[in-house]
Amino acid sequence: MSFVIVFDIPSMLRTERRQIHRELTKYGCQMIQDSFWRSDNLKFLISIGTRIRKIGGSATILEEKFLF
Repeated sequence: MSFVIVFDIPSMLRTERRQIHRELTKYGCQMIQDSFWRSDNLKFLISIGTRIRKIGGSATILEEKFLF
């Protein structure tokens, strides 16, 4: 089962955004768009989402389901 994280990090937090992107890549997540990533590891995505929210961003995790 795959999950998707969609997030927004304020533009003034460039360093944090870069760190998040590096970590997502390191753990094998697939970038769909700049702030839209796919992974099978829900626990990891929740930890990233929590971190994003703590620094002042927003994050949502969805279960990926193809309908068509």
